[in-house]
Amino acid sequence: MSIKIAASEYLISDTKGFGLSRGFFPRVVAEAFLESTRDGDIKQSPDPVAMIEGDVAWYNNSPGRQAVAVMVHRAPRSIVSQSPSTVVIHDAYSFAIGKNPSAAYPSAFEDAFGGKFQIDRPSVAAEKLLYGRVFIDTDDSQVLVNVGVVPKGQSFHFRYRASVQTPGVWTVPSEFEPRWDVQARWTRLVALATPA
Repeated sequence: MSIKIAASEYLISDTKGFGLSRGFFPRVVAEAFLESTRDGDIKQSPDPVAMIEGDVAWYNNSPGRQAVAVMVHRAPRSIVSQSPSTVVIHDAYSFAIGKNPSAAYPSAFEDAFGGKFQIDRPSVAAEKLLYGRVFIDTDDSQVLVNVGVVPKGQSFHFRYRASVQTPGVWTVPSEFEPRWDVQARWTRLVALATPA
């Protein structure tokens, strides 16, 4: 004879024992795969130029509140730059929770990849510069963004943006063909939820 223990929708009580149900553990509730639209050769851009933009949203139709986080998975990235240029890929995101949420357009920078390359001379005059080329590569990376608790009957909206920027000096050499190239490739957004 077995006695069934009083349980909630997140607990299991049967002849095998007592434990947590699958609904208690984090699960994927929404995802988006975003591709870069500007990979390849770039020109001077003092202001950030969008490479990857997109969003993911989810409506909580479960019986209770759900704690939500979004995993931002970025592809390996590459930059080819030239003295004395600076090339940077910025990542930013924003989110909102509510009855009909609309996350603000992400304008702040969460993190960045890239940098400046200049060979040993303070001058930026084309005839006085020593030129060189640098290749910067990084592995893929992930960050888990805690969105918060989404009440029953409400939604969350998460926006993401990766942009390229070339702040500072931009000098074109006369003696050889310059090269500036950026590869952001893709970003995957995966929304995870668990009972709160």
